[in-house]
Amino acid sequence: MTRIGLIDGALPADWPGLERQAWLCEADGTPHAGQHAAAMARTIQSHAPEAAIVNAVVFPGRLATRLPYVRTALDWLADTPPDLVLCAFGMARSSVDLSIAVSRLQKAGTIVIASAPARGELVYPAALYGVLSVQGDARCVPVELSRLDLPHAVFGACPEAAGYPDIRGASPAAAHVAGLLAACERERDHVSACLEGFVRYRGRERRIASVE
Repeated sequence: MTRIGLIDGALPADWPGLERQAWLCEADGTPHAGQHAAAMARTIQSHAPEAAIVNAVVFPGRLATRLPYVRTALDWLADTPPDLVLCAFGMARSSVDLSIAVSRLQKAGTIVIASAPARGELVYPAALYGVLSVQGDARCVPVELSRLDLPHAVFGACPEAAGYPDIRGASPAAAHVAGLLAACERERDHVSACLEGFVRYRGRERRIASVE
């Protein structure tokens, strides 16, 4: 069974497959982060229904967090390293501590997956060495990927969360990649080989404006 660390908002205590949960920030009473976490978990489990979720809560309710919370979440997960870690968010800056925490998990064999916006500056942890970076790609359905090999994103994936059509963008795209990778039980140690089987497109989407 695949164990996936979800660094996000708080899942309900009775969420299917929820193995452990740690609150690393104080709740602020707003619901947005819980909805986001549920959308990410549902998207992962749409591909890998038996996946176990280890939930590190860094969003207090609103969809905002701080570097120390994320670093603490990574350190907490590293105590019993999961197979995958999903960071369906991006921060404008990094730190030495964040890089060390990601590297510690990677050395333990954990694959770290993070979302990256299609436009704008690099974000973290997606831009850190060895992190599997993903952006949304409207060409892709849930079981398709695009191989982009861009400075900010290696893969593109479906930008719509499973069961939550209002939650779109790089976050659900990264969750789709996490789910597809979790489903590749036999090939997960060879990430490229596993994900290559889902690649439908290569290169950035090219949009041609119509002329009337």
